[in-house]
Amino acid sequence: MSELNSSTNSASSSCGSSDGESNGVGKRAQRELKEEVVKDMAIDKMREKMDSLVHKLEKDVERKLDLLVEDLVGEVKLFNLKNYKLRELFKESSSSSISTADGGSSSSRGRNRSRTGGKLPDKEFVARNSLLTDLFEVKHIKTIYHIFVVILIIMFLNTVVHDFVDRGRINLGFRPIVAGFGKFHIALLLWSCMQIATLCVYPSFCLWVFVRKDCKKNESRKVWDISSIFGLVLYQCTFVAFVIKAVLWLDLPPASSVAVLMEMTRFVMKVHAFVRSNIPRALEKTTKTAPEDKPAYAVAVPSFSKFIYFLFAPTLVYRDEYPRTKRIRWSVVFRHVLEVIGVIFYISFIFERFLTPLFDRFGHAEISSGKFVLSLFGSVMPGSLSFLCGFYCLLHAWMNASSELLRFADRLFYRDWWNASSFAEYIRSWNVVVHDWLYTYIYKDAVEHVFKDCRFLATVLVFT
Repeated sequence: MSELNSSTNSASSSCGSSDGESNGVGKRAQRELKEEVVKDMAIDKMREKMDSLVHKLEKDVERKLDLLVEDLVGEVKLFNLKNYKLRELFKESSSSSISTADGGSSSSRGRNRSRTGGKLPDKEFVARNSLLTDLFEVKHIKTIYHIFVVILIIMFLNTVVHDFVDRGRINLGFRPIVAGFGKFHIALLLWSCMQIATLCVYPSFCLWVFVRKDCKKNESRKVWDISSIFGLVLYQCTFVAFVIKAVLWLDLPPASSVAVLMEMTRFVMKVHAFVRSNIPRALEKTTKTAPEDKPAYAVAVPSFSKFIYFLFAPTLVYRDEYPRTKRIRWSVVFRHVLEVIGVIFYISFIFERFLTPLFDRFGHAEISSGKFVLSLFGSVMPGSLSFLCGFYCLLHAWMNASSELLRFADRLFYRDWWNASSFAEYIRSWNVVVHDWLYTYIYKDAVEHVFKDCRFLATVLVFT
């Protein structure tokens, strides 16, 4: 009996120990399984991160390669264009005097040469650099730029020494700048008023298109069109008269007055260009049936963003789209802004050292005819130098800086006017921006609609 009990106890103890061992093995297996699952999840997450990182790197490398290829292709094209321009520039005979196949001169470069229906060619915008930008790539021509910089430094030192020795103080040539740009905050306020008045043209034009679409009778449309034309002329005349009267009433200094009047002229020309360029489209879209999904004014009128871009773009000829660069080169903007500031000081030094001493007593003391002639011819050199500085400041540095900020690619603001052999060629080459406006909206319209192919009368109209 005792043996039976002992065997039973030993059997039960062996069963308990085996159950404990099996439970321990099961817990260890579960723990290992959990660790494996966690490892797998961590590996999967790491794999996903690696895949996303590789994908981002691929996209970044692909984008950079695309930019490098585009830059390389652009540089090759620009190199070929520079070589072509340099060959054309240094020909013995001026290329602008060569007649084209349709009887016009080569001043029509940059315009579409095809004539359809007896119409003159239109202005064509092409991505290109300014002439001096390409010329300065040649190191021998860049020497001229360096010479002007050295002259600026010498004139600066000359002004400092002269003021210190003669007057006992250093002026740094600031007097012409301070005197010329006085009341600049008032001029800026007047410019803001002009800008607001110009922005009102866009809703007025939309109103004209909208009302014209609702006019069912031709007589009503004619009355509305004539009234709108009269309103536009009245607006332009009132705009000019108000600005001139404001300049006189505020007694703005010379430089501030010139800046305001130049901006006034720019706004007037921009408004005329926008209205004249969009009237044919508006007449066509308001006469014909517009698509059902868009109202007539949305089809006939460009977007407000295009109008805003045109107001600030360095061109006076309106287009819905212009050639654009891919990015803004801030180093180029900074360099041109420094050039504008440097040229302003350059002109100030010229006035301070050469022009002011000649005419400071003019009108206060009796001047003989001989002294007057000497003063007149003595001002030829500084006057010519001021003209060159003004040309470089406005038509090259300022226009290229604004073009770079707006990514405006067509930067042919002038041609080689210094090689012009006639006054007509000089007028066409010196300021291409204004010449294109006169050609597109005055000369072209006069030839096609007013004088009926009489180019002489159209030319007289342009110059008057």
